[in-house]
Amino acid sequence: MEEVDGLTERLAQAGHPVVSGPRTTGAGYYESVVRDTEADLVEITV
Repeated sequence: MEEVDGLTERLAQAGHPVVSGPRTTGAGYYESVVRDTEADLVEITV
């Protein structure tokens, strides 16, 4: 979980919008979703 939190924070500080999370999904995954430089959604999960 710390890896997801850390990477999400670094990407947010670099200007990538955080769309969702970090959070635990209904399926039990811990994830966040950010937008990359081309506005694609990128899931970060463990």
